[in-house]
Amino acid sequence: MQTEGQPRDRITEAGAVIAGWTRLWSRLLVVHVAGPDGRCRGCPSSLHASPRWPCRLAELAGAAQAAHRAQCGSDGSA
Repeated sequence: MQTEGQPRDRITEAGAVIAGWTRLWSRLLVVHVAGPDGRCRGCPSSLHASPRWPCRLAELAGAAQAAHRAQCGSDGSA
């Protein structure tokens, strides 16, 4: 069984790994947004309801953006 903080830590670590891939995470931030029902618009599924926002990909993209900003020491614009 995972501890409570472990999934977030893994997303933070993965975000740091992809921080330099600005085109990837910036596109994820554009696509994976909340819909009017509070579910992710970038995670459609014909089998089950989309996950609540922020989905894991939105969290990953946000972590990558934060890591990129920290690495740049600024607002993160490339």
